[in-house]
Amino acid sequence: MSDTLYVGIDVAKDSFDVASDPAGLVLSLPNDPPGRQRLLDALRNHPVALIVLEATGGYERSLVADLLDAGHKVVVANPRQVRDFARGIGRLAKTDRLDAQVLARFASMVKPEPRQKASEEAVNLAELVTRRRQLSDLMTQESNRVPHARHPHVRRSLKKSLRALEAQIDDLDKLIRQNIDSDDGLRRKDEIVQSFKGAGPGTSAMLLAQLPELGRLNRQQITALAGLAPWDVKSGPWAGQSRIWGGRMPVRNMLYMTALSAIRYNPIIRKFYQRLESKGKKFKVAITACMRKILVILNTLVRNDCLWSPPLPEKA
Repeated sequence: MSDTLYVGIDVAKDSFDVASDPAGLVLSLPNDPPGRQRLLDALRNHPVALIVLEATGGYERSLVADLLDAGHKVVVANPRQVRDFARGIGRLAKTDRLDAQVLARFASMVKPEPRQKASEEAVNLAELVTRRRQLSDLMTQESNRVPHARHPHVRRSLKKSLRALEAQIDDLDKLIRQNIDSDDGLRRKDEIVQSFKGAGPGTSAMLLAQLPELGRLNRQQITALAGLAPWDVKSGPWAGQSRIWGGRMPVRNMLYMTALSAIRYNPIIRKFYQRLESKGKKFKVAITACMRKILVILNTLVRNDCLWSPPLPEKA
């Protein structure tokens, strides 16, 4: 028991490497239940301030769950952010062990905000929503192939595939609905989000699953998390156009569809869009501003635990 450790874990499909800052903990273990238990046993011998892993397409999920269950503070970092950090400190070589050391250094220097332990319902919802998005993408691909198919058998195969995908998506929609209704917190958030005119069940499910921080952060933080915060591009007297980048793409894609609907049916967003349009703003700039405004409104509604109250019609 000595210095407080910041731990970095580089996770692969079959194994993971562990390093710490300051140095003192070096492990290479199989990514299976016995290996994860050996890590937990090793961590009991050290005061651990923070553990950072990279998002690896799902290979890290079981490990993260075990660490959270054991009471550790855990961050699943964006790989690009960690890679930029590695370049910034001059770490250009890339191996599993070196990556674990970089993650430990990242934890020590950056000290990112640890994630809160999600409920079982929230974890299940995230998995269901992700699977629905995957099937929806497959359905779009198959639909795009239909006009180009000339052979009758190929056309029948594509249509059969589309019917099967539609049935699976319908089943997932029912499961998503049941999952939300089974949890009081999720059900209330869903009610609040869907009270906003232009936000339907798809928007609500995506935000609940992929943006659980909704209502817990301020407007700048929540828009940055979704990749909708404008970043200035300036150097000396030269000033470029502000841009958005990074963030959670599935959330941003869903908010794009929500904004298209809100422009037509929500008077606040419609007027906001028309005002931007009258100023000569390009469609992409205006729609992004609408997406950002919608997210800020939803974040405020969830934080204040209140439903959307549509404005009263103007008197003639």
